[in-house]
Amino acid sequence: MRQSKKETRIRKAAGQLLHADRREAFALADTEDDMEAAAEWASPGPAHRREQPDHS
Repeated sequence: MRQSKKETRIRKAAGQLLHADRREAFALADTEDDMEAAAEWASPGPAHRREQPDHS
């Protein structure tokens, strides 16, 4: 069965939007992973905390 040109354009546009949303979701997931790794790397570890005098 043949589709009309309008139906074909609608399907194509929907597919492009879906792919754009998927790309954005993957990019955000990668960014979140990078941010978590940076936060872990930047935080002082337990050895660093033991070396610091307690000023309380």
